[in-house]
Amino acid sequence: MTRTRANARAWAVVSVIALFGTYVAVILAYGLAGRADAPDDQRPAPNGALVYLDVDAVSGETFSLETRVAVYPGADLLNPEGDLRDDLTVQVSPAASADSLTFARGTRVGSQPVSLYADGDIRQWPFDTYQTSDVQVLAFTGTSGARVAVPVQVAVTDSVTSWAVHARQADSGPGQALDIHVARTGPTIGFGIAMCVVLLILPICTLLVSILTLRGRKQFLPPIVTWFAVMLFAVLPLRNLFPGSPPIGSWVDYTVVLWVVVGLATSLALYVAAWWRQAP
Repeated sequence: MTRTRANARAWAVVSVIALFGTYVAVILAYGLAGRADAPDDQRPAPNGALVYLDVDAVSGETFSLETRVAVYPGADLLNPEGDLRDDLTVQVSPAASADSLTFARGTRVGSQPVSLYADGDIRQWPFDTYQTSDVQVLAFTGTSGARVAVPVQVAVTDSVTSWAVHARQADSGPGQALDIHVARTGPTIGFGIAMCVVLLILPICTLLVSILTLRGRKQFLPPIVTWFAVMLFAVLPLRNLFPGSPPIGSWVDYTVVLWVVVGLATSLALYVAAWWRQAP
């Protein structure tokens, strides 16, 4: 008996240490993933333009990356007051929205949203990735009849949480071509997997209770029927906590959510059968 209690205490201590270690690991992973990047000190060429593509949203359902394009003209393109000497047009392609940004002569350049096409499959959540290839950024001064191309520097940044954005130089073209790859961060994937584990624990607990009760090893308690119903209603809110809200029909629904619901419903049916057996 003493040895059994010692083993139980040892398992309890190990469980507490493992839980605390997991908690610390999750906090550290989140903190390291949220560290600020090094400050950007890029400057446009005097006769060119510096264009920032800032990814601020990822839409797997519409296969697009939402970006905000910010343009910084060089000194030769500005007058002493800091306004444009001539019309400036920036083209971004392939774009799902208007790909041409025009800034009028005598005004200051701002930022505008642009949607880029992206290849990916949200049904692979949380391991879905998206890529847009050969993103071309061109800049011109002057009107459409007498446009002059200007050198362009392109920098890709990200203001989107839970995603890691990587850009690399693509095959050279008339402008600066880039391939942009977007994937969920490690902590985000871990959070999604943890939510799946939480869902799987629910039917394991309810099946244990219902089977033991049906076999007569535990007493039937009517309030537990309400507990089963609460577990069933908890599935959808827990699923809605999945990062990125994957659409119904994703692989996680067929491999986790569906079987959680089946397990809970089976538990409820078994407990009702136990009530039928033990009822006077």
